[in-house]
Amino acid sequence: MRRLLKWRTWGLRGTTAAETSLVLVAATLIVPVLLFAGASWLAYDEMRQQAEERIALTLDLIYVNVRTTFETDYLVIANIAEIVDHYTNEGIRTNEQKIHERLKRLVESLPQIQNAFVIDADGSALVSARTFPLPPGVSTADRSYFIAHRDGARLNVSEMLRGRVGDGTFFQYSERRETADGKFNGIIAVSISPAYFIDRFSQASDAKNFTAALVRNDGEILARYPATGGPTRLGPNSGFMRSIAASPDVGIYETDSSSFDGHARIFMYRKLADLPIYVVHGYATDTIRAAWLSRMTSHLVFGLPATLALMGLALLASRRAMQESAALAKLHDEQARRASAEESLRQSQKMTAVGQLTAGIAHDFNNLLTGIGGALEMVGRRLPDASADVARFLDLARTAVSRAAQLTQRLLAFSRQQPLQIEAVDANRLVSGMSELLRRTLGERVEIETILAGGLWRARSDAVQLESAVLNLAINGRDAMANGGTLTIETANAHLDDAYAAADIDVTAGQYVMIAVSDTGAGMDHETMVRAFEPFFTTKQRGQGTGLGLSMTFGYVKQVGGHLKIYSELGQGTTVKVYLPRAVAEAGESVESALQPLHATDGSLVVLVVEDDPVVREFAVSACREIGCTVYQAGDGAQALAVLEAHDDIGLLFTDVGLPGNMNGRQLAAVATERWPALKVLFTTGYTANTIVHHGVLDPGVNFIGKPFSIAALGAKIKSMSF
Repeated sequence: MRRLLKWRTWGLRGTTAAETSLVLVAATLIVPVLLFAGASWLAYDEMRQQAEERIALTLDLIYVNVRTTFETDYLVIANIAEIVDHYTNEGIRTNEQKIHERLKRLVESLPQIQNAFVIDADGSALVSARTFPLPPGVSTADRSYFIAHRDGARLNVSEMLRGRVGDGTFFQYSERRETADGKFNGIIAVSISPAYFIDRFSQASDAKNFTAALVRNDGEILARYPATGGPTRLGPNSGFMRSIAASPDVGIYETDSSSFDGHARIFMYRKLADLPIYVVHGYATDTIRAAWLSRMTSHLVFGLPATLALMGLALLASRRAMQESAALAKLHDEQARRASAEESLRQSQKMTAVGQLTAGIAHDFNNLLTGIGGALEMVGRRLPDASADVARFLDLARTAVSRAAQLTQRLLAFSRQQPLQIEAVDANRLVSGMSELLRRTLGERVEIETILAGGLWRARSDAVQLESAVLNLAINGRDAMANGGTLTIETANAHLDDAYAAADIDVTAGQYVMIAVSDTGAGMDHETMVRAFEPFFTTKQRGQGTGLGLSMTFGYVKQVGGHLKIYSELGQGTTVKVYLPRAVAEAGESVESALQPLHATDGSLVVLVVEDDPVVREFAVSACREIGCTVYQAGDGAQALAVLEAHDDIGLLFTDVGLPGNMNGRQLAAVATERWPALKVLFTTGYTANTIVHHGVLDPGVNFIGKPFSIAALGAKIKSMSF
């Protein structure tokens, strides 16, 4: 009995050990399989989330690029409307060449615009930005966008069209024109090239099977990358059309196969405000699956040996988890860096587009102001004993012209088109020298503190413009301190390293001189700081500021190769830091043009005025005569050379930089001075084109007077060249 009991006990123990062994063996197989299956599920979910984040970031980049492009198109149409607003349709036909030239200047630097048209109420094209003269009989009366405007639509984006003036395909963004009584008077249309967007889309991502498109709300595809293959319109049962019906503004959907290349994709889309257009970005799910399989394969390679021992599996899993955590942290850091760089790029593109348009507008305004101001000055000279009322109104008009000139100067400063006299500036001396001016300007309620660094480097800058920038920042600080406070101006040497430059594409790493202006005022929120440098943006009440102070400072600092940064918190105040490049030259070594004496041979100076604008030319001729010069005139380079050939007594060539035809002012001056070495040249222009200004600095040996100019200023400039 005891033996039997002993045998049964041994059998029971043996069975328990076997079961435990089986459990352990099974555990070495089942546990890794379960862990691998769970890790696979988590990894796929993580890869899917990361892919959606990348899609969203890329879509944001594409969307901002497209939105900025259309905002530029809005501004172009607004400017065209302003140009033709004073003409009837018959007047537009009569002045087709003149209007064409203005439209051409407006769009020539905008690669997305294939053409721009003004069309009358019958559908006939009146004037084009890129074609002159228009071929007879060009009509858009049968175009769907024209019919839509005729039936009352304010704006429209057309389907893809083939041009009737020139070759190529495009889609049309257009707005309705109306008479004063609200009747249909035609349209203004901008032809937009899909190739421009295809090129932008191609630069947005390097991912495999990447796709992006512009799609109308009816499914019409306006631009798509890659550009080959596939339909031109999405059907009503497509994933896109079903998705926008459920979520009209923004959304995400997935397809088993794309309509043009058969790849399964995740798509995200976003609608442009006020337009029936969507920006769509697709990402191939095969890419997600391939990345997931690659990761899981590596898991399997490292996990298979771990099945030999549960402890080995635990150690390997722990090590793998730590590696993945570190890799994930690096990935998140890279995503944050990329997001910052993309935001900087979007802001830079926006400011560049607005700056290009602003420079063109300022150029036209300067020509107008030259004529208006000159005419007022001539009237004042012809009426020395004018009545009190006449004198008062003349003063009012002169004041308005002066304010308009200051406004255009600020616009040019924002667009980085102003001429600069660059020198090595001692920022400490400049700030100290401004102390009395700042105290008078800011008032008694603002306490001014200066913290000047010892051993401060010289800054590469224009001293006058830098003083204006510091004054603008100080005035902004005063306005932010309604009840008074402390304004601090600090200088320091600074080094912006590669990491800082990588986060902001407009910054070059290197040595800088920093001037910081801080106030204890109300501060700004994030949205205000983002828009602070935009022209005409202001938080002040109407009539208390133009919104150009910070934008002018921004343009000047960028023009000299510097950097501007705002730090602000609501209720805590604001600090604006200006970083100017360190100058190699010592203070006082300025880069200036060398003015050489100019003498007339017979006691009176003979001047040739070359200007294509008849109003400005008339004033320039009259102004030269007022200061005692003998004057000849020409409208372009060819006429000017003919006049010079006919009159060998001409001592001064006074020419506009921008001239019609194949010869600009700089080219005319080069030809003329080669033939007549004694001839001196004085340039003028409404903005500083690259023909006489490079990198923001006047070319050596260039004599220049900006528009608008007065008779006294012209006389002083000529005198400085003569004696």
